[in-house]
Amino acid sequence: MRLSPLKSLPPLGLVLPAIASGLLLAAAFPPLSLGPLSCVALIPVLVALHRRTNPPRVFFKTGHLFGVSFFAAHLWWVAKLSPAASMTVPWLMIPATIVLVLYLALYPGLFFLLLRWIGGGRSLFGVLLGPALWVIIEWIRSSGEFGFPWGSIGYSLVRYPAMMQGAAFLGVLGLGAIIVMVNTLWAEARLSARLRTKGLYFAAGAALLVLNLLGGKSAIDRFDASKTDKRFTVALVQPNIDLTVKWQPEFVDSTFNLIERLTRQAAGFRPGLVVFPETAAPVYLRYSLKHRSRMEDLARSTGAGIFIGFLDGRHDGPKGSVNLYNSSALFDPKGGYVQYDKNHLLPFGEVIPFGWKFRFLQKIDFGQANFQPGPKKPPIPSPVGNLAPLICFESTFSELSRKAVESGADMFVNITNDGWFGSTPGPYQHSDMAILRAVENRRFLLRSGNTGVTMVVDPVGRVTNKLAMNEEGFLIGESHGVNGKTFYTRHGNKTVLLASAAVVLLGLVTGPLVRRRRPRQRD
Repeated sequence: MRLSPLKSLPPLGLVLPAIASGLLLAAAFPPLSLGPLSCVALIPVLVALHRRTNPPRVFFKTGHLFGVSFFAAHLWWVAKLSPAASMTVPWLMIPATIVLVLYLALYPGLFFLLLRWIGGGRSLFGVLLGPALWVIIEWIRSSGEFGFPWGSIGYSLVRYPAMMQGAAFLGVLGLGAIIVMVNTLWAEARLSARLRTKGLYFAAGAALLVLNLLGGKSAIDRFDASKTDKRFTVALVQPNIDLTVKWQPEFVDSTFNLIERLTRQAAGFRPGLVVFPETAAPVYLRYSLKHRSRMEDLARSTGAGIFIGFLDGRHDGPKGSVNLYNSSALFDPKGGYVQYDKNHLLPFGEVIPFGWKFRFLQKIDFGQANFQPGPKKPPIPSPVGNLAPLICFESTFSELSRKAVESGADMFVNITNDGWFGSTPGPYQHSDMAILRAVENRRFLLRSGNTGVTMVVDPVGRVTNKLAMNEEGFLIGESHGVNGKTFYTRHGNKTVLLASAAVVLLGLVTGPLVRRRRPRQRD
């Protein structure tokens, strides 16, 4: 017996609200970047679901449709990634994007299902349960080898510095909890029949936003009032190398000529550090003495530390086999270099998940790289302070950055090659996530991209200098030392996760009592 695709959809009266909420939330992110929309985006679907008594399966279907609408509008550009040209099965990019969207949409589906099953129709409890469930589910989605934090709701506010300072206390998950709580309070205001109750719910949501805004402005003012004598000049390079020729042997020398020319031009401003993007050196520097010596001589002659990305291969696999690494290194002006290998790899782009454990999985070939995760290392000492390298996708993971600052990092150096994204919202979404790492830990973030986004971000999330996309050049920025560690750096996600778990546990304990009664009807 065939099942109609329509049977997987929620009732007709819930379809439009689910799609509307998904599109509103997508509009809060690049390219539109209408961040405050995230504070009202969930209201249509929440109100529609709670107007009538809907069974749990309807909550799940509606949540999944909301997720499909959001992630399809947010991640459509994945199907256009340039690596499709080098894939062994290039046509897979479109079905792979569809599968990715359907998979990610399961998480909001689960959120709404649990909201109905645990909440049992209770209004006031739902105001607490919604943010708690959202936090836990986004944490699960962002964790492990399949972790993919892209589109986490807290990132919608990064273009509004005063609204995102709460991340220094509770991280991106806590920022998301605030957004979801405002949505649930205002949804309750819409659902309430009594005018007084409507007013109380609306006032509570508005007060939460105002307190967040005033607290953020106060945090920025305190940072601006702080004084420090440890100021450093840095240069961030955007070589804008054509990816179609980058790895061709005949262009290697011209690429290193470009590296040398831009470094010497930047050296005129006497920077303590010059940063090049991910894989800017298109050779295996370990085995290319000619090019490695050239980088060492360049650092010595300019008097600047040079941080640059490249690939590495080492005979440290089983029985001496070669493992490949997405690597970087700081070339010190006093001689020598310190290497860092990317630790958290992009699933299906740089590695098949769990391939490091089950070697047979590495035989699967879609044209992806087969890198190994590098070992954990302490921050790298440099002329401008201790550096915490973040290679590309690593900038989307709060815990990596937090642990680096706990270990003594003074600033983040994020190198990436977002040229694969082409002229899509991808580079902007990616760079927005990196901004929040600066706020969470109150550290400067230096970001160099092959085609962009290349920028300097201060510890309260303001972009102080930036290069235009797809242009060759460099920018000169200023950073300085920042003392102390934030609440988030010291405690990470533990606080917000424990609080969320306590709310969910309370719901699980009291839920059976509520489910004996039929949830009240809303009109």
